[in-house]
Amino acid sequence: MNQFQVSPPEKFTFKADDWTKWIKRFDRFRIASGLETQADENQVNALIYTMGEEAEDILVSLHLSPEEASEYETVKGKLDAHFVKRRNVIFERAKFNQRQQEVGESADSFHTALHCLAEHCGYEALHGEMVRDRLVVGLRDKRLSEQLQLDPELTLEKAINRARQSEQVKKQQEMLKMSFKADISNAQLDSVHARQRNGARAKQPKQQYKHTENKQKEKQAQCNRCGDSR
Repeated sequence: MNQFQVSPPEKFTFKADDWTKWIKRFDRFRIASGLETQADENQVNALIYTMGEEAEDILVSLHLSPEEASEYETVKGKLDAHFVKRRNVIFERAKFNQRQQEVGESADSFHTALHCLAEHCGYEALHGEMVRDRLVVGLRDKRLSEQLQLDPELTLEKAINRARQSEQVKKQQEMLKMSFKADISNAQLDSVHARQRNGARAKQPKQQYKHTENKQKEKQAQCNRCGDSR
C-alpha cells in the first residue's frame, strides 16, 4: 500500500500577521505526515527548514539553550512570542472594531472573519464576547442588530443563529416574490393569447360571409347571361 504523501506548507513570509495561520498549517502537516511521532529535534529541524533561511537567524536571536532548542513546543512558543510581540495590538483592535458586514457577505463569512481578526487582538478570555458584540453591531440588517442588542442574555451562538435565520427568511421571501412575478407574467401572456384567439374567431365568420356573397353574385351574373331566372 502506498503511503499517503503530504507536502509541507510554503515558506513563511516572516510577516507577523501571517504567523498564526502559517504555524497552524505547519501543525496540520506534522499530524498528517506523521512528523509529530518523530523525535523533537527532527520536528524542530523540519520547522526551521520549512520556514526558510531567515528562521535560522531568528532562532539564534532567541538565545535558547541546546536543550530548549531541541524541544519543538519550546521553540514554537518562543517563535509565537517573537512574532506576536511585533504585532501592533492597538492597530489590530482598530481593524477588528471597524469591521462591518459587507454587501453580499453571509453572516457565517462575517462571523469567520471576525474570529480571524480577533486572534491578533489579545482578548484572551473575552474573545467570544468581543466577537459577539462586533457581530451584532456590524450587521447590515440594522433592525435585527437593534433586536439583538435588547437581549440581555444574548450569546455568540444565539446571535449567529438569529442572523442565519434572518438571511434564510429573506432568501425565501425573495424566491416567493420571483415566483409570484413569474405567475403574473404567465397569466398576462395567457390573457393576450386568449384575446388574439378570440379576435381571430370573430373575423372568421365575416370572411366566410363575404366569400358566400361573392359566390352568389357570380352565380346570378351567369344566370342573367343565359336568361335563366334561377
